[in-house]
Amino acid sequence: MPRAASLALIVPVLLLQGCLALTPDGSASVIETLATADNALERGDLEQARAGYEKAIARSPTLVSPHFQLGIIAYSRGDDQAAINRFEAALARDPGHVLATYNLAVVHLQQARSLLDRHERLAPVSAGRPALIEIRHAIGALGRSPSAARE
Repeated sequence: MPRAASLALIVPVLLLQGCLALTPDGSASVIETLATADNALERGDLEQARAGYEKAIARSPTLVSPHFQLGIIAYSRGDDQAAINRFEAALARDPGHVLATYNLAVVHLQQARSLLDRHERLAPVSAGRPALIEIRHAIGALGRSPSAARE
C-alpha cells in the first residue's frame, strides 16, 4: 500500500480516537477516565483509582468495570461490606461476570470463617458439636489445594 494511502487511513482513525477521548465540552470521556483510573490502580494509587472509577460511574452508571474495580479496592482496604456491595453492583449489571462472582464468594467465605472462629470463642461447648466441627472443617478446606484440603 502506498504511503499516501496508509496515511489517508491513519488520519481518520486518529481523529476518531480524539473524539472518543474528549466530550463536546472538552472534558475527558468515560473511556479516558477509566484508562486513567486503571493506570492509577496499576501504580498502586488506590485513592486516585477510586476517584476515577467513582467519576466513571457518575457519568455512566451502567458500566460494570468500575463497580468491579471498586470492589477490588474496597477488599484490598479490608472493607468487606463495600467490596460485597460493589461486586453485587457489577453482577446486577452483568450477572455472568465471572470474576465478580468469584470475588464475592471469596469475601463471603472469609466472613464465614471469621464468624465461625468468633462463635468458637464465644461458645466453645456449642462449637464443639460434631456437626459444627464438620462445617468449620469444610469451610476451612474451601479455597485450598486438593492435597491441603485432605490434611
